[in-house]
Amino acid sequence: MSFDPVRFLHADTPVLKLRWERLTAHYDLNAAEAGKLIQGYVPDPIEQIILLSEGCANSNFKITFKSNHPPLVLRLYLRDKSGLINELNIYQFINSRIPMAEMYYHDGRCEIFPYPYAVFEWVEGALMREVIMRGDQQAIQECAYDAGKIVSQLRMMKFDQGGFFQEDFSVRPFGVEEQYIPYVQALLDSSDVRRGLDSELLSRVIAFIEENKGHLPDHQPANLTHADYDPANLLVKQDKGKWKVSAVLDWEFALASTYLLDVGLFLRYSKRLPGYYETSFIQGVECNGSKLPPDWKIGARLMDLLCLLQLLYYNPPQKRPYLNADVVSLIKAMVLE
Repeated sequence: MSFDPVRFLHADTPVLKLRWERLTAHYDLNAAEAGKLIQGYVPDPIEQIILLSEGCANSNFKITFKSNHPPLVLRLYLRDKSGLINELNIYQFINSRIPMAEMYYHDGRCEIFPYPYAVFEWVEGALMREVIMRGDQQAIQECAYDAGKIVSQLRMMKFDQGGFFQEDFSVRPFGVEEQYIPYVQALLDSSDVRRGLDSELLSRVIAFIEENKGHLPDHQPANLTHADYDPANLLVKQDKGKWKVSAVLDWEFALASTYLLDVGLFLRYSKRLPGYYETSFIQGVECNGSKLPPDWKIGARLMDLLCLLQLLYYNPPQKRPYLNADVVSLIKAMVLE
């Protein structure tokens, strides 16, 4: 399959979350504020603050200095104050087993600033999404394979039960209403989701879940799951002539769940991308000899369907029309194929 990325830049059916609106506006950070926030780690005078525009909720800034101090990233947690705690716990738990930006400093007290924030290492690289949009087959294959290898590593980081991480990194098990079927049913019963799906599509979604619920990965061991694992959250760069993931970004949604959730998220747009994108990724997932189950694809789609319905619930068309329309098109492609 030939891949022409240009056609997606202004298409009605975009790819890889292109044109998704932000949840909130970026924070307008000035040099005086930035200096105050990072002075606990580095007091050097700031030369420049560069807004890193990627991301749909929090605000990230590249900070450069007039001294020879290396650049840093300042991350403001605008969406959820618990996001800092989750990322800090994940950073300490992973302990260099997965490529991540080093967290140098953090403050969640909200005493000198209204939002929690953290200071991270500046990692060189480009977003994998940008590399994919260049259309270079070898680069796409190498990036996808390495992204799959990281999922294979996450798959080995086990927990006794699935659930949400607490402040002490214990796992609160999913409640009855948080299990897949009750939770999806509640989403489908909501007026915001029903407004986003016409009656025919809604019926097909319900039928799709009913027909395939036996493939839900309910009885698989829980593992560390990123829960926002896609090319917009992966930094990549060439290392000795091969593309590698240099950092996995944005761990604030991480939980103890199934690796098929991350597989489903990474492959969300695979039907709009060349076949080698999916093939290379799955080769990476299976690189350590642990094969995926025969029904992995339907399990991964079911997990992604939950996420898509959740996006519809929180993002009605009047708030984020491009996101909403893209999500509806993805659901339609999934259940009407």
